[in-house]
Amino acid sequence: MIPALRIPAQVSDRELGILNFYRASELHGGLILGQVARRARDPYVAVELLRHSAEEITHARYWAETIVAVGGRICPVRETYQTRYAAAVGHPVGVLHVLALTQVFERRVYRHFTEHLRRPGTHPAVVATLEVMLEEEKGHLSWVRDWLKQQSAQRGAEVRQILRGYAAADVHIYHTIARELGWKEAA
Repeated sequence: MIPALRIPAQVSDRELGILNFYRASELHGGLILGQVARRARDPYVAVELLRHSAEEITHARYWAETIVAVGGRICPVRETYQTRYAAAVGHPVGVLHVLALTQVFERRVYRHFTEHLRRPGTHPAVVATLEVMLEEEKGHLSWVRDWLKQQSAQRGAEVRQILRGYAAADVHIYHTIARELGWKEAA
């Protein structure tokens, strides 16, 4: 529940900017996965995409609640992680491309959230949210990884090439965002 009285911000403006970026990127990712789920024909993929989409949108809510809990404000963010991917590699076409990009992105998120969790002085509310997120990201990583392995058995070289391309783009995108938002860059 959102408190009626505003409390003073308990984290820096820079940290609030980062939390709003996380919130907006989780929401954007969830909406994209929901759109892909609408068009999915494979029942397993459709169900998993819907579950994944719902969890990403819930993650956006967790970040919104965390921002409010530390006395911050929800701020619109136009440049999400996903808009950066689209600018760098175009919009993924088809389930294989979407899930390959999702796997690369989810691995990056897991590494970045782990690094953020370890930062000295991280607010306890942010720590609690990161811990929940990291646990839930494991499920995202595993179902997509398993599906991609299955696809690799049939389309090995194509899957590897797609993953390599997205991984290369991710390195550039991550380091650019890290500089802009003042993140301590993770590997």
